[in-house]
Amino acid sequence: MIEVKGDLFTYYKDNPCDAIVITTNGFVKANGRAVMGRGCAKEALSLMPEIDKKLGDNIARMGNMVSFLRSRVISFPVKGVSKLCTNENDYVGHMNFKIGDTIPGWACKAELSIIERSANELVSIVPDSWKDIIIPRPGCGAGELRWSEVKEVLGVLDDRFKVITW
Repeated sequence: MIEVKGDLFTYYKDNPCDAIVITTNGFVKANGRAVMGRGCAKEALSLMPEIDKKLGDNIARMGNMVSFLRSRVISFPVKGVSKLCTNENDYVGHMNFKIGDTIPGWACKAELSIIERSANELVSIVPDSWKDIIIPRPGCGAGELRWSEVKEVLGVLDDRFKVITW
């Protein structure tokens, strides 16, 4: 994996690449659309209307897995669907839950085990011919994890993957 600096979507627009990866949270609303309310997911939705419906359909069909949202746009789960809040470190800082509440996936902090699983899934679905895939630091924005921890579980990502940081 190679680390680069810049804005995910500006980089994608200015540099021809094989694919862009969008970090997601695995939560689907009652209307069948995935929650894409923060970070690169929110920006992706503003640039690609209806992508939340495609992600919601994919999650309903396959579960919270890495999947193609468009031919060159790939989802990358960093959070689970819901979690029992056992301490204040379970949910993102801008939310307010009580210990013992079950919190929705979009309000949880990202999980290293999900990020590691997603990295393995990503490598398995990307064609070998693709040599330039852009991915944000998974779980480090709205997921509130530290890059030093996340980087440790991304060892499967080879030099085809460019991890971008703002």
